[in-house]
Amino acid sequence: MLTWDPPDERYYEHGLDRGVLFIPGKDPIPWNGLTGFEEGSAGTSSMLYRDGVVYLADAEASDFSGKMDALFYPDAFHECIGLPEATDGLYVDNQKPKRFGLSYRSLIGSGATDDLFGYQIHIVYNCMATIAPRSRQTLGKDTQPVMFSFDIVCTPVKLPGYRPTAHYIIDTRAMSPSRVTDLEELLYGPGDLPTPEELFDLMHFGDAITVTLHEDGYYTVEGASENVYSTGPYSFQMDNINGADLGGGYYSLSDGGNTDVIIE
Repeated sequence: MLTWDPPDERYYEHGLDRGVLFIPGKDPIPWNGLTGFEEGSAGTSSMLYRDGVVYLADAEASDFSGKMDALFYPDAFHECIGLPEATDGLYVDNQKPKRFGLSYRSLIGSGATDDLFGYQIHIVYNCMATIAPRSRQTLGKDTQPVMFSFDIVCTPVKLPGYRPTAHYIIDTRAMSPSRVTDLEELLYGPGDLPTPEELFDLMHFGDAITVTLHEDGYYTVEGASENVYSTGPYSFQMDNINGADLGGGYYSLSDGGNTDVIIE
């Protein structure tokens, strides 16, 4: 039977933080002044009629674009908006913008645990930006910072098996803490922005279920969400496994070969 509004499933999205700028050939650069990102699309729908009756209803996939707001931006972003530094302190306006990548985090709240329940990491590839006009005024009684706004267009990149897109979203709620740590080390550590294929290879379990026994007697179980999932605050379920109930609260899990793991 269906149930509505359980306290632990009242999710909502809010906030934006951990902006990161990726320029090809450079290490990731934190964007501390990022205040907003408006995610856009250009999808269309159509309806065809025959004899006054809908014959075909169809919707076309969209291409990603966006609008970015910031109180300030990293120095390295100058070249991405056509304002490169010719020599120390000398910037030349109205030049050709350069491509860049972008990452930011959006938060997910829950009716049971408030605002910091989880988060999603957004990754945007092959961006090009144009800066909106800025209005500068004399100082008055109150400080009014200049807000910077950028229109973003992107060239899609392909993940095999899917239509090319420039926008990928990683929902960490379905990931183990260790896998999130590995992902963030790859994303925020030295080097270029990881490709969609690299992200997929890191996050994809396939049909595998990994059981790790620890020295303190505890164990962790990792697998795809359709195979390993929570059934309550202190319980989980594993499907599609080779296992046996040994009695006395003990279970045997097999990898299909010669290795068995006994868990309690």
